[in-house]
Amino acid sequence: MALTFKQRALLATPLPAAWMSSVVIHNVYVKFYTDVIGLDPKSVGWVYLAFNIWNVLNDPVFGVLLDKMRYRPGRGKFLLVMRVTIPFMLFGLVAMAWTSPSWPQTIILGVFLLELFIFDVAATFYLIAATSYGYLAAPTRADRIDVEVVKVWIGNIFSAFATVVATQLLVGDAITERTTIAVALMGVVLVNAVLYLVAALKLKDPPELYEKGDAGAQAVTWGQLKIDAASILRMRAFWAWFAYGLTALAPMGMYFTAFLYFMDHVVRSSGTEATIADTGSMLVVLVLLPVLARGVKRIGSRTSIWVGMVPYLAGLAALFLANTWWHVLVCYVFIMAGRHTMSTAGVALEAALIDDNERETGTRKTGSFAALRALLSAPVTGAQTAIFMGIISAYGYDQLAQVQTETAQLGIRVATAGVPIAFCLLGMIPLLFLPYSKRVEAELSEFSGRQRGLGTAFAEGQLASEPDGDADPAAPRVDRTAR
Repeated sequence: MALTFKQRALLATPLPAAWMSSVVIHNVYVKFYTDVIGLDPKSVGWVYLAFNIWNVLNDPVFGVLLDKMRYRPGRGKFLLVMRVTIPFMLFGLVAMAWTSPSWPQTIILGVFLLELFIFDVAATFYLIAATSYGYLAAPTRADRIDVEVVKVWIGNIFSAFATVVATQLLVGDAITERTTIAVALMGVVLVNAVLYLVAALKLKDPPELYEKGDAGAQAVTWGQLKIDAASILRMRAFWAWFAYGLTALAPMGMYFTAFLYFMDHVVRSSGTEATIADTGSMLVVLVLLPVLARGVKRIGSRTSIWVGMVPYLAGLAALFLANTWWHVLVCYVFIMAGRHTMSTAGVALEAALIDDNERETGTRKTGSFAALRALLSAPVTGAQTAIFMGIISAYGYDQLAQVQTETAQLGIRVATAGVPIAFCLLGMIPLLFLPYSKRVEAELSEFSGRQRGLGTAFAEGQLASEPDGDADPAAPRVDRTAR
């Protein structure tokens, strides 16, 4: 039994809404605050370091609370959390656009940090809830890969609104006046709000999704938390996947910020050329994505990551030497094709890790996995912006200069291409120890399908009956009527 395209699209909507917010918060606003508001790059780096420390403190607590939260009849669980947090995220997006460059640097710094705090508290709850909900509503490996394809389509189409605004107004010889940029960003926020509302109003959260494996009935005690943590920490797969996630694709979380600096100060492109380089490369990759996803199903997720590393690293190496906007466009076709092959495979593997633990312990711990990752990755996770800003500052970047020195331009090249190459090479090491072969993936997918039974995330509680044309013919077929 396969999800229809409409059902895939609905399940794919919640996370792209959050991705669009993230592009604005963590990419657009970084360059906005340095080049328009006039905040020193070192200060921006310190803001994101403090932001990272806060994440270390709140992510573990929020993750465990969401796991242990009881399902509320008539209101739901994960979808309820998503609906409550949306207004706070939108408030953070709006407020950050209206900082005045006439304020003292300390006031700008404090307001920037406060607004990030408000946004991130809501976003953390939302992201964990949306991820947990998605794994329940799309229970099998084939479902999750199919939803991921649509998710990337939706995410890139809507995030393009933010990237076009950024490339048109923040790249070029004359950066647009602050109020004009702020008004344009309000249009982006409005589009983002519509995407959030689709997910909040159209999806359902029926009790059938929580009949098996839900930890909501467990008390939140130190003893139970220790048992939950121990069951995760004993898994070799957890440590391998955690180390891979901390390295291989970590710099891609803020790639668009690096892209903006690269296009503006190294290539010296116009806003239109930067827009074409960014959206043009992604259009090519979006067309290729169904083929890439089909390959992931066919050869297995772990092998697909190895394959995806080849174009990813080749594109980054070429980007280090790029001098024109069309060079950058070609480089990003390879970078994004590799990245999305790796990330599509990663969605299936991340879910397999949670399915594996549920099979062993009887309870699902999506939030607890997020909590432990946050604690263990405290020294470096979320620090990519700080690393980028620290490198360009060390090489002499001057936010007030119209033309950067050759040394400063080299620093931007190192931070944009060199750092992702180094992190990806490091990520190869833990990937060698990940025990999830294609056969193991299929076993875990079959288990998850049995646990969830019939898909129930839609109004009628039914899934379409047409066969899944993209399904891996070698994978075991799942009887979703089994309970």
